[in-house]
Amino acid sequence: MERNVLDRALGRPLTRRNLLRGGVMLGAAVAAAPALAACGGGGASSSRDQRTLNILTWETYHDPAWLAEVKQATGITVNAVTAGSAGEMVAKVRAAPAQYDLVMVTAGVYRDYTASDLLVPVDEARVPGLSDKIRLSFDWRGAATVDGKRYGILYNWGNQPLVYDDSVANSPAASKYKNSDGVVGDWNILWDPAFARKVSVFDDPVSVLPMIPLSLGIADPYHLSDADFARMKDKLMALRPQIRRLTSGFNDQTTQFANGEARLGYLNNITSVSSLAGQGKKLNVNNTPGAGVPAWTDSYAITKAGAERLDAVYQFIAYTLTVPWQARFVAASGNAGVLDGQQAGSAEAQRAGLTPERLAATQIPATAAGDAFFSKMKFFQTTENQQARLNLWNEFKLGLG
Repeated sequence: MERNVLDRALGRPLTRRNLLRGGVMLGAAVAAAPALAACGGGGASSSRDQRTLNILTWETYHDPAWLAEVKQATGITVNAVTAGSAGEMVAKVRAAPAQYDLVMVTAGVYRDYTASDLLVPVDEARVPGLSDKIRLSFDWRGAATVDGKRYGILYNWGNQPLVYDDSVANSPAASKYKNSDGVVGDWNILWDPAFARKVSVFDDPVSVLPMIPLSLGIADPYHLSDADFARMKDKLMALRPQIRRLTSGFNDQTTQFANGEARLGYLNNITSVSSLAGQGKKLNVNNTPGAGVPAWTDSYAITKAGAERLDAVYQFIAYTLTVPWQARFVAASGNAGVLDGQQAGSAEAQRAGLTPERLAATQIPATAAGDAFFSKMKFFQTTENQQARLNLWNEFKLGLG
């Protein structure tokens, strides 16, 4: 018998953050997916019904059962296709722009769409009560803006925190990396020889490389001068002796901590913490290292095809930003969604499945600190030279092992 939607989602790997966002390697062409049935075999977008939408999204974001609920409540049919990387998404939309009405775009990738004229700016006025739906106190709009035009409406966000177990926290070697509260808060602990071969890092240059400039005290980790790029390279290569191996996803990194192979590291997915807790393993999390932490947003972006059916597009977006929808999404995926602490702790959210236990396993409680929390988030941006960064990462990997 099939389990319910929530249990199914909790019982599978969280592939949105497992899959390498190194897929922003747009130079590696990705074949477009077969035409969606609702697109009439890839024909003109206008041939589709005005109440039928096609969305390119991440796994766990738009469960088929939830989309069936949308159909029943609004009359809008939504067909969801998932992708394995941000680069794959761009390639699919470029190859068949008429097939997709909405795309879940990650911060730092918008220019790859706008350079090919694939998106239209969003009109927030068409999402009633948006400011009440999204109360988060960080500039998610700026992360979705290109050349003064806003192309995204937030659906989910997160960061890549510093983590460590109690053996590290209690180690004399950790003392010089602690802040005034006695909490480890300096990325440079990952380079300390006392923890050689005990550092966990995952295989994703887009996510990992911004942390390296932050460890050097460089305020903007996405726009490096040639001199700072050279410093980043030297610092990255110095990390080799600390890492036994790069992990390949959420489950792999969780296992690395569970079996003691790793004791501290740069975390791929916050859900590792709750998963390890269920195994009796405590992992301390610092979401606000002194130098800042790389962070991401995923937002709805509207394609030229979607611009032909804006009534349905905005009605669907608004529906998925309500507390019940978001609470269910957060509970099922372990992500943060768009809820603030008050919304996430409400009776309405609990009725949708976001219990206090599931809420505690997310990053939402940490946002109660407001600007003290969000001011440390360094949201992904288009970098000075992504290909050079990918080349550097490949060079780094060749020296491991």
